[in-house]
Amino acid sequence: MKSRSLIALLVLAAMLLSPVLTFAATSAGDITRLTGDAVAQARAADGNTRKLLKGDAIYSGDTISTGPDTTLDILFADGSRFSVGQRSAFVVDKFVYNNNKEGDSFHSHILKGLFRFVSGLIAKSQNRDMTVGVSVATIGIRGTHVQGEVSERQEKDGVMVDASAKVMLLEPEEEGKQTSIVVSNEFGSVVVDKPGYGTEIPDEKSPPSPVRKMQLHTIDNIQRAIRNSVRQSGTARPRM
Repeated sequence: MKSRSLIALLVLAAMLLSPVLTFAATSAGDITRLTGDAVAQARAADGNTRKLLKGDAIYSGDTISTGPDTTLDILFADGSRFSVGQRSAFVVDKFVYNNNKEGDSFHSHILKGLFRFVSGLIAKSQNRDMTVGVSVATIGIRGTHVQGEVSERQEKDGVMVDASAKVMLLEPEEEGKQTSIVVSNEFGSVVVDKPGYGTEIPDEKSPPSPVRKMQLHTIDNIQRAIRNSVRQSGTARPRM
């Protein structure tokens, strides 16, 4: 009788845990482009690290990083698209998408490097629970197209230099679509609602700068660096 009771308890525990395991195994998105000869990798929430190839899945909790001369694009399940340049890193803190049902959310943050993203359906939903952190501030998304650059805290010539960030709003991909972002930290916030304009956070103790028109060559340089392709790497792998 004791053995039967033990078996019954084990079966019940497996049934209760199965939804959690299924949720954990659901991908948030896929690598749609990967260039360069260096390694791009993802570190899962449990600490395990895996090399990334084109077609690989990305999961909630992953920290994605690129080596020198390596760039990649990720298409998320809600249609959001992220691109990161070489020597960049960002974290998918939380991704929940149930076809525009209540509870959908997408939280991420850029640790370092160049980035660009186009928001998807979560940012367009009534809840609009999508944010992108950039080490020294948070970008509140209202359905938009954004790019920028983040530098991490580092030592230069024996002096510790604060992290910093530059964020700029780009033309929306949908013609005639209104677009804007809120860039904020504990010291202040600004609203950027004109494509080609942006803000900078020079260090960890300053608010976002007043909104200003970004120089065209700055925008072009970031776009070129993100899209730079040394050689297409990896092969698409079918999803199981």
